[in-house]
Amino acid sequence: MSVDRAPGRTPRPSGRGQAGPRPSPRAQRGSLLLEFMAVAVLGLVLAIWAGQEWAQRARALQARSLAVWMGVARDAAEAFLARHAADLAGAAAADALAGQGYADWTAPRWEELRAAGLLAGGWQAAGPLRRTLGLRVAREGECPGAACRVWALVHARPALRTAAGGVDEALVAEWLQAAEGRGLVVWPRQPGFLGGAGLRIPVPEEGAADWAAGVVALAARTPAGQGGGAGAGGDDEAYLRVRDARDPDFQGDATVQGAVRSGTRLAARDSLHLERGWGVGEPCAPEGALGRPREGAGVLACRQGYWALAARPAGGGYMLNSRRGCLSAMGVPSVNPVTGACSCPTGYAMTQVAESGSLTAPEGLTVGYLCLSQK
Repeated sequence: MSVDRAPGRTPRPSGRGQAGPRPSPRAQRGSLLLEFMAVAVLGLVLAIWAGQEWAQRARALQARSLAVWMGVARDAAEAFLARHAADLAGAAAADALAGQGYADWTAPRWEELRAAGLLAGGWQAAGPLRRTLGLRVAREGECPGAACRVWALVHARPALRTAAGGVDEALVAEWLQAAEGRGLVVWPRQPGFLGGAGLRIPVPEEGAADWAAGVVALAARTPAGQGGGAGAGGDDEAYLRVRDARDPDFQGDATVQGAVRSGTRLAARDSLHLERGWGVGEPCAPEGALGRPREGAGVLACRQGYWALAARPAGGGYMLNSRRGCLSAMGVPSVNPVTGACSCPTGYAMTQVAESGSLTAPEGLTVGYLCLSQK
């Protein structure tokens, strides 16, 4: 039997195991469109995230730059205090330093410090994060007078705040880290103080608008010996610095893991205790070091790379009777005062130096011994 086929047409396959109807081109285009939209949304989300991350990193770098910029200004303020320490302590009016180029010494202008050579000529008055700096000089104690203490604050204007009006704590944290422990911040919980590492300084009474929450500042003080405000530098004076010439005058014990070196001599009011013992003849370093013997008494010195006895106390001596033991004829103990017995200390050998009586005599034989060092 033959099957007639229409010309130009292909018969449709039928039966089990054969493929079903194919999706239409319109359905395929719709599926691809959804995939493109998902990729586009994902790309947009990543772009927004990357943009925010970049913006945060940029602000963190700006906060670090702000700390460096303020550090330069702080050095200039400290140089101002050092140069005019006596004049500032004795100033009776705000214009007391007008003859030296400062219209108001309580708030010197950066142009005045630059003209005085205390600030580099290339230093910019406007810095990172569109901030400017203020400088406030204050005094404490009996002022004017020799006991007057002068200090200063370099602060950024305006405060570091978010768009919502709160303190930008992330930005402040970056700034504090860059300030290396010297930073001071006005926190909302203590609006009347600048808080820092172990410091709490009352904000100046003048210019209250400059000391809102979020203000960051650096303290400057006069050098040691020329006064220093307790508020800004008094607590700082309690800390030693590298090559500090002051006597720390420690009142308690001090523990040091490394070597203690003195430029001249080492003096002890009570005594010098050597804890570790060494053996005579053992290697040592450095030349001239002192130690003590591991066994026995005495003092060791490091000579030519080996421990040798530098001083050794006498070993003492005793008398021994064949009948009475360590007792004299009067019943008095005749023991070695060093050991408390009829014996020699470790490292010493007994040497007979005297003999009297006899073994058969009623009083017995008494022998005297002297303890001599074996090394």
